[in-house]
Amino acid sequence: MIEMDCTCVQKHHSIPTEIIEVSDHAIKKVADILKDYRRVFMVADENTYEVAGKRVEELLKNAGILSHSLILPAPALPNAENVGKVLMEAGRDRDVYDINAWSLNPDYILAVGSGSLNDTCRMVSYRLGIPYGVVGTAPSMDGYASVVAPLLNGRKKIVYNCSIARHIIIDLSVNEQAPYPLLLAGVGDILGKYVAILDWEISRDRNGEYYCEKIADMVLQATAQCVEASKNLESRDPAAIRAASEGLILSGECIAFCGSSRPASGTEHMIAQTWEVMDVEEGKVPNLHGVEVGEGTFTAVEMFRRLYKETDDAHLKALIEKYLPAFDRLEELQKTLRLPFTVTDKQRFIEGVLRGRTFRDRYTVLQYLYDIGKLEDYAESAYDAVMEKHFFGTFKERFPDWRA
Repeated sequence: MIEMDCTCVQKHHSIPTEIIEVSDHAIKKVADILKDYRRVFMVADENTYEVAGKRVEELLKNAGILSHSLILPAPALPNAENVGKVLMEAGRDRDVYDINAWSLNPDYILAVGSGSLNDTCRMVSYRLGIPYGVVGTAPSMDGYASVVAPLLNGRKKIVYNCSIARHIIIDLSVNEQAPYPLLLAGVGDILGKYVAILDWEISRDRNGEYYCEKIADMVLQATAQCVEASKNLESRDPAAIRAASEGLILSGECIAFCGSSRPASGTEHMIAQTWEVMDVEEGKVPNLHGVEVGEGTFTAVEMFRRLYKETDDAHLKALIEKYLPAFDRLEELQKTLRLPFTVTDKQRFIEGVLRGRTFRDRYTVLQYLYDIGKLEDYAESAYDAVMEKHFFGTFKERFPDWRA
């Protein structure tokens, strides 16, 4: 268990995570880390099985603690269908059928992958009451240590409360080889934390929402670490990969400490996840979550910049002003990263912003602008500013063979 004392009203934070192992060749330690379990159910997809799952499976088998494995078709989306598959395949049947016996569930679920597989297994873990852990294969998101799972269910993306990983095993030699779009997705996911914390501060002051300064500071620390590291991600600098991986995990820990995604998810996520839902509604495979969050971040930044110039609310102005230097750093970083865009059509862009306000019950600048009757106007001006300042090509233009 990871614990820390705090000065907020909760006084103390804890999460049930037992081990976080981030190191070169961490996979070699899997069997030892899980030595207290006897029936480990491993879940991977076709891609993650090749890069890490096959080795993990062999190690667990040699240690005599592998129950069985499930390899999902790639890419394994975090949807109800895959949750169902993992749930259906979790238990092993006895060789001789006994009508009086329960099925043999595993005593541990191990995801081998990144965001999609982690979220899928965390939901099954939660439903079955079985602990789970993850061998991460890419620093592509901050959900490894999170307490929530955004899952595609029907034509909606719903954020569910789920289990927290007992063990997080990050093999840096694997992460260094992750496809560059996944590295960009990790950067995109972390960039939005400045917006998320600012939204949280605004809600604290306007609505009296619970706010933890220590957790917020930890998130901002993780964000600064990842922003600095991301300058060297394209060259796959080992120090940058480690810093990004550790920063993303720390962000997820803060979600778990808080008990909700509030410290790490605000306007930027609500817009991004709405764009993802719009793809699902049209029968398309959603784009990488983190890349869309990056787009949502620059959208929110432009809204905040304009609001800073126009508002007569001195307190709100002062809050935004605190984050302007961070916003400047993000804009400079974008010149290096050239984060690709997935939503370039103005009507679709604006629809995502307007619908994003109600994606979940969370007060953000979207609700503030709606309440003063300016949300649509700000959405239009944000589109123009984002396309002018941050557009470096579409995702398909930069990565034409991705998931081809």
